Amino acid sequence: MFAPYRRLLTHSGVPHLLATDIIVKLGTPVLSLALLLAAVDRLGSYATAGLVLTGHALALALCAPLGGRIADRYGPGPALTGYLAAHTLAYTVLLLAPPALMIGAAVLLGATTPPAGSVIRSAWPRIVPSGSLPAAYAADNAINELMFIIGPLLVPVLTWVVPAHGVVTAAGAAVLAGTALLLISPAVRQATPTPPGRLHLAGPLTHRYTLLLLTITAFGTFTFGCLRIATVASATTFGSAASAGLLMGLLSAGALLGTLGYGARAWPLSGGRLLVLLSLAEAAVLLGGSWATGFVPLAILITLVGLVTGPRDAAVPALLADHTPARYHTEVFAWLNTFMWAGYGLGTAVAGHLTGPHDTGATAFAAAAAAAVACAILAAVASRFTSPLPTPAAVPSENPPQKLITSRATETGEEG
Repeated sequence: MFAPYRRLLTHSGVPHLLATDIIVKLGTPVLSLALLLAAVDRLGSYATAGLVLTGHALALALCAPLGGRIADRYGPGPALTGYLAAHTLAYTVLLLAPPALMIGAAVLLGATTPPAGSVIRSAWPRIVPSGSLPAAYAADNAINELMFIIGPLLVPVLTWVVPAHGVVTAAGAAVLAGTALLLISPAVRQATPTPPGRLHLAGPLTHRYTLLLLTITAFGTFTFGCLRIATVASATTFGSAASAGLLMGLLSAGALLGTLGYGARAWPLSGGRLLVLLSLAEAAVLLGGSWATGFVPLAILITLVGLVTGPRDAAVPALLADHTPARYHTEVFAWLNTFMWAGYGLGTAVAGHLTGPHDTGATAFAAAAAAAVACAILAAVASRFTSPLPTPAAVPSENPPQKLITSRATETGEEG
C-alpha cells in the first residue's frame, strides 16, 4: 500500500514540500480555535467573538483567489514574499489592537493570509511525474485531515502553558515559518510566472469543467457542514452531546484512511466516474445515518462517510491540476478553498435551520444526502466536457507533467 508514497518521497523537493505543508496546515485549525478563545478573553462576549471569527473566515475566503492570481501572474516567490510581510504586520496589529478594533484586525489577518496552500498544490505537477500525482494529492489531503485532528487537540495543551493570545501567536508563527520555508523550496525557486494569455475577471471560473469541479467541492463541504449539526443532534438523542466530538473524529479518521487508500493504487475508473460512484455511496451511507438506532451503528456509518469522502477530496485537486488552463494553475486552488468554506458555511446554516432542539438529526442527514446526490449529478455532467483521465499506470513517468496539464486543458476544456 505504501509503495507509491515511498516512490513519491524519492523525488527531489518532495520531502521539503511535505514538511512545509504540515507546518502551514497545522497553523489553520490551531488559529481557528485559539482566536475564538482569545476574542472571548478580550471582549467578554461570545457573540462578538463569533464576529471576529466570521470576519476572519470571510476575508480569507473572499481574498484567497487574489493571492492565487498574483502568484500566477508574477510568480509564487514575489507573491509569497509580499504576503509574508503583510501577514506579519496583520498579526502585529491583531495582538496589539484594542478590543474595539479586534474585528477589523481579524479581517486584515484573513485578507493577508499567504496563498501557501494553493502554491503547494500547484507545485506538485512541476516536481513529480504524472504517475505520482495521485499519491502527491492524496498525501496533501491526508496532511490536511491529520492537522484538523491534531490542531484542536493541541490548543488545550498549549493553553496550559500560555494564555490564549500566546496560542494565537504560536499559530501565526507556524504559518509564517511555513511560508518562509516554502519560499526557499525548489518548487518555488524554480517556478516562473505563467504567461497570462487572455485573462478573465472570474479567472478559472470561466472554464466550465473547472467550475463544475469547484461546485462539486462546495456540495461536498455542504455535507460536512450538515454533519456537524447532525452529529450533535444525534449524539444528544443518544444521551451525550459531547460524544459528537468522537463522531467527527471518526469521520476524519475514515477520511484519512480513504485518502491514503486512494493514492496507493491505480484506479480503473476515470476521475469523473470515480466521483459519481463515491458521491452515490456517500448519499446511501448518509441516508442510513438518518435511520441509525444507536450510537454504535451511527459511529460505523460516520466512519464509512469518511472512507468515501476522503478519496473524493483527494481526486478533485488532481482533476483540477490536470484540466484547468495553465495560466490559472495556482488561482484555481485558491478558489477551491473559497468554495469549500462557502459550502461548509451554507451547510451548517441550512442544517441548523432544519434541526430543532429535540430533533434526532435525521433532517440534517437527509440534507447532506441530497447534497451528495447533487455531487453525483454534477460529476456525471462534468464527464461530458472532458475525456477520461488516464490512470497513473497508463501515464509514462517520463511525460513532462506541466506539458500534460497544458495540453489537456487546451484540448478538453471550454471557456465561456
